[in-house]
Amino acid sequence: VTTAQDKGCDAIAAAWAAKTGTPLVAFSLAGMGGGKRAGFSRNERMVALRPVEAVVCEGSGLQSHLARLVRAKGIPAHFFRAADQRRAA
Repeated sequence: VTTAQDKGCDAIAAAWAAKTGTPLVAFSLAGMGGGKRAGFSRNERMVALRPVEAVVCEGSGLQSHLARLVRAKGIPAHFFRAADQRRAA
């Protein structure tokens, strides 16, 4: 499950899913009702799926919110700080 972005961790996850034949569920903001809360609602819906593991890459406040939700639910996770990420050449 990804947040349906076309870059960063979501793009990496989509490429991995395609390569391994793993089904991908992309939770976009479309249909979330818009507004400032849409991204947070999306995160809550993703966590409600009860994932068995999570990878969260630091970015905006939405990723921080997702990280807090993952921790609060006790979901095993891997967190990547922005400082530890490198840009594509």
